[in-house]
Amino acid sequence: MIAAMALAAITGPAFAAPRTDGTAPDAPVSGNTASARADFDGDGYADVAIGAPGGTVNGKAGAGYVAVDYGMAEGPNGVKRQLVSQNRYGVPGTAETDDRFGSTLTAADLDADGFTDLVVSSPGEDIGDAQNVGRYTILWGSVGGLATATTTVQGTSPTRAGDFDGDGHIDLVTGDRVLHGPFDRTAGPARSSALADADARIYAMAAGDLDGDGITDLVVSSSPSTTAAPRLRLFTGTHSGLVAGPGIASPDTASVDSVGLGDIDGDGRQDVVFGRSTSGAGGLVGVVRGTPDGPAPRATLLGQDSPDVPGTGESGDGFGSDVSVADVDQDGYADVVTGVPGEDVGTTKDAGMFVVLKGGRAGLTGAGAQAFTQNTAGVPGAAEENDRFGGATAVVPGYVVVSAPGENSGSGSVWVLPTGTSGVTADGSVSFGPGTLAAPTTGAQLGSALHRTSG
Repeated sequence: MIAAMALAAITGPAFAAPRTDGTAPDAPVSGNTASARADFDGDGYADVAIGAPGGTVNGKAGAGYVAVDYGMAEGPNGVKRQLVSQNRYGVPGTAETDDRFGSTLTAADLDADGFTDLVVSSPGEDIGDAQNVGRYTILWGSVGGLATATTTVQGTSPTRAGDFDGDGHIDLVTGDRVLHGPFDRTAGPARSSALADADARIYAMAAGDLDGDGITDLVVSSSPSTTAAPRLRLFTGTHSGLVAGPGIASPDTASVDSVGLGDIDGDGRQDVVFGRSTSGAGGLVGVVRGTPDGPAPRATLLGQDSPDVPGTGESGDGFGSDVSVADVDQDGYADVVTGVPGEDVGTTKDAGMFVVLKGGRAGLTGAGAQAFTQNTAGVPGAAEENDRFGGATAVVPGYVVVSAPGENSGSGSVWVLPTGTSGVTADGSVSFGPGTLAAPTTGAQLGSALHRTSG
């Protein structure tokens, strides 16, 4: 059980006080595509959006909700929060059993008003007689936070945002379409186009400028069917939009289930970082280095049996789950945070762990790696069976955020750990779950998703 925190009761959208110390807003996290700064209320502090797709809403199990942790000077700590579901804040639709609202979350300023917006998927949504076709909802940022919403196209895949056609407006890509900005809160996107040559099933996506031309590119892990292993592929951003390109570092990138971008070796080029949580002896993390000619032909692979990487590779560990990429220790090299949710802690099965792998001139290695469990000194709580600590990860300025969707019999919880020049520290870390957020608890799986942004 996690330690309880005294939190204020939720009364509506969280209003954030503007800064009064004259300091500039937080800068984006360099090289981070997992969770660069999202600021839904425009106060200059980083916010965190947390999916609870298993949450019961109005008696409907699995309807799902999103918890928004509005950052303050003390960092994101669960004190100033908001709960959003299809039964609140004018969100279109109605909370229904197994809609799974909050399954994936993408943060971007779609309408260029200075406030970050949030795209929420509900893959179990039925539309008319069509079952489980899914739908995306846009929660619009404002001085009062995420206070209004509209729905957009159907779909069940993850989404990512970026300027994929180089026109200066943020676009949104789904599994089969590109919604081109600028977005209007009433009229929607300026136009839409098909994502040409996209595979039918999308497992993971990351957006960033790999070739340095100022136009956002897209890296996709996808497969043509549910029976085929996913492969990693590049879609290049051009003035005509995304153009399907070749596979990336095949066969090293087969069965990728998470992906991010960042400059691991400090050469000024974005590298492709990926997780293969079901591969090898307990999972793998890989890096495809960026070169002047595009992604390198082969990847560097690390597992828990690699030199200096914490732990021992064992079947089901899930090393490589939900990779996040950012310069955690402020040394100019992007680092990798990865979950290991199936890690046994002592004799406690599937208690979970997360690992920080350090970037450097030689690329990603196990040297200087850090590992944290709920039994690490200073981390709130205690390792328990099936917690799956490290199930999702993210990095915001000054903090690493991790979740344990299995905590407290599937209610889920989230941890926030400070970062600095020595990396991640448990000192001053906090945790919070649905109960302390005044949110539905049973089976909520809080932390199944944390928001993603473009690098």
